[in-house]
Amino acid sequence: MKKFKNKIALVTGAATGIGRATAFALAKQGANVIVTDTNEKEGLATVNRIKKEGGKAKFLVLDVSKKEEVDKVINDIFTTEGNLDLAVNNAGIGGVPNALHEVEFEDWESMININLTGVFLCLQAEIKCMLKQGGGRIVNISSLAGLNGMPGGSSYSAAKHGVIGLTKSVAVEYGKLNIRTNAVCPGFIQTPILKGIPQSMLDHSTKRVPMKRIGQPEEVAKAIVWLLSEDSTYVNGHSLLIDGGFMA
Repeated sequence: MKKFKNKIALVTGAATGIGRATAFALAKQGANVIVTDTNEKEGLATVNRIKKEGGKAKFLVLDVSKKEEVDKVINDIFTTEGNLDLAVNNAGIGGVPNALHEVEFEDWESMININLTGVFLCLQAEIKCMLKQGGGRIVNISSLAGLNGMPGGSSYSAAKHGVIGLTKSVAVEYGKLNIRTNAVCPGFIQTPILKGIPQSMLDHSTKRVPMKRIGQPEEVAKAIVWLLSEDSTYVNGHSLLIDGGFMA
C-alpha cells in the first residue's frame, strides 16, 4: 500500500540533489508532487521522470527568498489542489568556503536569505494552509553544519543552526494542531553543493566517516519519507542526523 496516496506534497529546491530524490520517493509512494525550484530546466526534468514512471507531478518556479513569490505559489497550490498535506523545505545554497573575517556581506546576506529566511517564509505560508485543513507534515533540511561549527562555512552553519531552531519552535507551537515538523541533518551527501567544497576537505571528511563513503541523496530521501509518514506519528521537533556515523 502506498503511504501518500492522493496526498499533495510540496518540495522546494527539487531540481537536483536531495530535493529531486525526495520528489521521486514521494511520487513512488503515491503523492502528487509539486516540484519547485529556480532551475526550470532541471525542475521540469524531475517532473518528466516522475510522470514517465507513472507518478503525478508538476513544476512551479519558486525563489524562496522572495516573500511575495512564496506566498503566491503556496497559496495557489492550496487553492488549485485543495490541500497541502506534506512539505519539504529543501531549497538552499552551499557557498564558497571562506574565513569569517573575509566573508563578503553580500554572500552572508544571500546565504541567510535563501537557507534560513527562505525556510521561514515557506513555513509561514505552509502552516497557514495546513491550519485551514486541520493538519499536515513538514520536514526542513538542515545539515551536519547545523549541529556543529564549520571551518570556512560560518554563514552556512549559522543558517542551518537557524533551521533547527525554527523546526523546534514550529513543532512546539503547532504540534497540538496536528502539524508535525521535523528536520534532517545530512552529512556529506553526493549533491551539487559538494562542488564548492575543496577535494582535500572532502577526502579528509570521508576518512572520518565509519562507513568510508559519501552518502547518496536517496538515503536522505528515505528518512524524509519516514518522517512525513504515519510510521513516525510521535516524532515531532526532531533533527535526524544522517551522516554515516561521522558524529559518532
